[in-house]
Amino acid sequence: MDKNERYKRYKYLTGLSAWEIASYRDPSNVIILNDGPSGLRKPLKNGFTEQNEVIQTVCMPTPSALAASFDKEACYQTGELIAKECLHHRTNILLAPGINIKRYVMCGRNFEYFSEDPYLTGILAANYVNGLEDNNVGACVKHYACNSQEHGRTVNSSEVSLRALNEIYLRAFKYTLKYSDPSSIMTSYNRINGVYVNESEYLLQKKLRKEFNFKGLIMSDWCAVSDKGTTIRTGLNIEMPLAKMSYDIMDRGYGKTFDDADLIKSDNEIYQTISKFKNTKQLDELDLDKLHAQAVSVADKTVVLVKNDNNYLPVSKTEKILILGYFANHARFVGKGSGWVNAYKDTTFIDVLNSNNVEYDFVECYDEEKVTTTLEELREYQNKYDKVLLFLGQYQHDESEGIDRSTIELRPQQIKVLNMVKELFGAFATVLVSGSVVNVKEVYGQSEAMIVTYLAGEGQSEAIFNNLFGYHNPSGRLPETWISSLEQNPINKEYARRDIYHTYYHDDVYVGYRYYDLHRDGFILPFGYGLSYSKFKYSNFDYGVEDGKIKVSLDVTNSSDIDGDDVIQIYVGKKESDIYRPIKELKAFKKAFVKANTTERISVAVDIDDIKSYRELTDSFELEHGEYEIYVALNTETVIDSAKICLDGVAFEKQSEPKKLEPKEVPSEYTLDTPAGILFENELFKQYVRDNGLPIDVDDFEKKLFWIDSKALRVTICDGDINITYEQMEELIDYLNKYSEIDRRINFDDVVLKYRPW
Repeated sequence: MDKNERYKRYKYLTGLSAWEIASYRDPSNVIILNDGPSGLRKPLKNGFTEQNEVIQTVCMPTPSALAASFDKEACYQTGELIAKECLHHRTNILLAPGINIKRYVMCGRNFEYFSEDPYLTGILAANYVNGLEDNNVGACVKHYACNSQEHGRTVNSSEVSLRALNEIYLRAFKYTLKYSDPSSIMTSYNRINGVYVNESEYLLQKKLRKEFNFKGLIMSDWCAVSDKGTTIRTGLNIEMPLAKMSYDIMDRGYGKTFDDADLIKSDNEIYQTISKFKNTKQLDELDLDKLHAQAVSVADKTVVLVKNDNNYLPVSKTEKILILGYFANHARFVGKGSGWVNAYKDTTFIDVLNSNNVEYDFVECYDEEKVTTTLEELREYQNKYDKVLLFLGQYQHDESEGIDRSTIELRPQQIKVLNMVKELFGAFATVLVSGSVVNVKEVYGQSEAMIVTYLAGEGQSEAIFNNLFGYHNPSGRLPETWISSLEQNPINKEYARRDIYHTYYHDDVYVGYRYYDLHRDGFILPFGYGLSYSKFKYSNFDYGVEDGKIKVSLDVTNSSDIDGDDVIQIYVGKKESDIYRPIKELKAFKKAFVKANTTERISVAVDIDDIKSYRELTDSFELEHGEYEIYVALNTETVIDSAKICLDGVAFEKQSEPKKLEPKEVPSEYTLDTPAGILFENELFKQYVRDNGLPIDVDDFEKKLFWIDSKALRVTICDGDINITYEQMEELIDYLNKYSEIDRRINFDDVVLKYRPW
């Protein structure tokens, strides 16, 4: 293959624009990719840096909210509804869902992910994918893999054992691909054990293509490619959004890192995937009001009732009601970044009360910066109401792609209002709005009742109303463990910004509830926890093994006068084992509707393949021989029955605890993968920029530093932060390596505090 033909093929191994791709074999079939998990986010222009103007669409519940539903049908319906908007607006592949494991409680993008558990994540994500794919819209499952934090994501290496990698972080993808057929997979920014994911033959070929049997196309995250030649060989099909390297630079790897066969194979995979969208018909009419109503019905299922002492809820429309808190009249239902949606409706809870002719009084109490009322002013409302509802939560800028949160604490002004409300009113219900874990120990302790609403899309305010007033019986469950301090888990204490190059997964397989099952200290709302207005009883348990499945049956009796959904969760453990294990792991669940004063026979099946463990000797999942405990539970702390079942398998090599992760050296030279924050602290760099007339405003760069401190230098070029070429940057790097030492002492925590003082 001569150089000219390679150049022609290169064109289709990268985006044609920020949101368009095609194949070399059929260049006329240009298909469009757009964000995101909570609804279609489609910019009006194709430029990567031109994303301010976005079309208006219906904002659906975030994956964090969908996970709280524990509802496969709700996830399928979400994919189905978003597909309609995609078809209407000519989007062929939706860049969703995100299925990274919520390892780190501070990750700024946790609202875009489902759960800390790979099984729950994979099963619900598969239904979301099927909702898209069954309606002629492709899914792009992301971010493959171990993208557990935002800070330093483009340079950081997730240092993780092969067992934890396979049992926790890859397993969510394995489950998703087992139960659905997404059109594409997006690789993550980070390295895994020192190798960028899109340069890893182990991850792309051995695991994704062969073991998981993935047949679609593999694309990079935007600006995530470091070595183009290597990614062609390892099987990354498309670099997004646009290759900033010149073709000559790209061609340096020809005959070394890749060859003609790699180019041809990649085009075949691209063509095979996107050809199915060639004749996709546009949906001419779209009823946004109907879509919004359907979004509300999904959001209804995501609300989690976590406390209801003395049956304080539901509220009656005939009661005198006082509403307190900023979030009651400021709807907050989606996070920032690529997961943000320009919502069709921005309905507040106050709007919903008004449209339903509910009489109430309202005091905002606080805003984003301060308390806006006094104790004496609030005292005027004392002893006048049957019910008091207090709204608290995280603000829009608290949860965003590109940066991790700085705290899990609610703002001081909210805590001050909480204490005022407790002093004046005694009993009240709290509505907490957040896409990720916050410390609710004090809130929970002082409230008579409490609901948690993950970011449930533009239907969230109606869903809050429906659940508070009993028009919908709360049925959500917490898809992650809620803790009250970072000290409760060592990984949160260990998270340090100073070694931006490495994150050590010392927790191994003990992620989320797998850790808290062993360490129950402090206030915890456990994984899988949630209440209902109904009262359920359980009896007549039966266990058996048949056709490669462990089958569990039980009677669920609704002893109340209220129809309701219950969530039965099946966990599996093995006390006598040659390998270290969590006490138990979720392996099946079922959401079951039971009418008032009736009994339903519920059956749940555990696939024995899903309880296999990773064996490093064979790099595969195998079943360890012996006795297993089957737990029927309502959450990780409430087991309602259990049984022992013996299964035939193999003997594992003995390993009683995880291997130690050896510390890695920090790079000693500048490269295109060096964090920009390190470079821009270098005075020699600033002088070089001035002397060579490079178009970088180094004197004003501190204003940008907060946003790009941890981006790799190549990314700052790709996404437009720095307006110079790769060639110019390479010359600059060579110069600095000759005359300068890297100052790795930059304290990124100080940078964050400087620009994010809250």
